[in-house]
Amino acid sequence: MDLSPDGSFGYVPERDQDTVAMFDTNTLKTVKRVEFPEGSKPWMLRVSSNGKEVWVQTATGSNVVLDSQTLETLYTEELGEQPVTVAFSPDGRYNFVTHFADDWVAVIDPGSGKLIKRLEVGQNGANVSFRPDGKFGYVAVTGENAVAVVEMESL
Repeated sequence: MDLSPDGSFGYVPERDQDTVAMFDTNTLKTVKRVEFPEGSKPWMLRVSSNGKEVWVQTATGSNVVLDSQTLETLYTEELGEQPVTVAFSPDGRYNFVTHFADDWVAVIDPGSGKLIKRLEVGQNGANVSFRPDGKFGYVAVTGENAVAVVEMESL
């Protein structure tokens, strides 16, 4: 799950129900729920840095971007197998989506939700972090017991 930047709302992927729920953190009540296609099993999500979007990764390999207030689908991009999570570069230029069953990380345009590039990093990409100045991105590559370092200017 993840919280809105101000902490007022939480978002939870409900894998077994093929839904994502939004709840009020003060009342702990569900305020909205959106259905995904049967069998998509949304299982990871993150709220964008600006709080306007919820980026959801599904078991079927898609990255779905929802409006954080309405939960309406803004974009859907079919990516690789077993997407793990999304991370947002500090300058807002790129979003990275890792894939556990592939040897690459998807570089996504945050404005359109579209794939820009696949970066070969090694098998079983997991978590991503960025240096605060945005110069480098770091991808944990669990299948190789390594960290891939991405120079962000040239990717």
